Amino acid sequence: MDHYNHEFTRQLDAIDQLTEAFLKYKIKLFESKHNEPDLRMNPTKYHILKAIYQCGSCMVVDISRQLQLSSGATTISLNQLEQDELIVRLRSKEDRRTVKTTLTDKGKRVIEEAMHIRNQLLVDMLEPLTPEEQEQFFRLTEKIAKRLSKKIEAPNAKEAGS
Repeated sequence: MDHYNHEFTRQLDAIDQLTEAFLKYKIKLFESKHNEPDLRMNPTKYHILKAIYQCGSCMVVDISRQLQLSSGATTISLNQLEQDELIVRLRSKEDRRTVKTTLTDKGKRVIEEAMHIRNQLLVDMLEPLTPEEQEQFFRLTEKIAKRLSKKIEAPNAKEAGS
């Protein structure tokens, strides 16, 4: 293997290591601060809870649109969140097709804990970096995220590469 391929592989491995460490630490923080081990939290349910927390009461279709989820995926997650007593779904008296979701007290507590844990994760992650390195890290992360978003949104692969 030539030097370029070896270096490229090393760089990809470093990204994989960062991603894995980040996710493992995030799970460890959540488990250490959350008292309910049977709670089935995943990123989709976290984002749904956060969306409901931010809007107070959301229509199911708005959650699907905002998070770019299929109605089936949204329904499955909402069913689980309802079973875990984190949300309630209420049908409109005026239009039975309209369903709004709100957080229960338990749901508010869980999402506030999750957001606190997320903040702690960021603090812990950035701790070894100087303020200048932190700023550079975020600039580079935003630049990479924007570029990948353009590639995702591009109508075909040829345009994505340009």
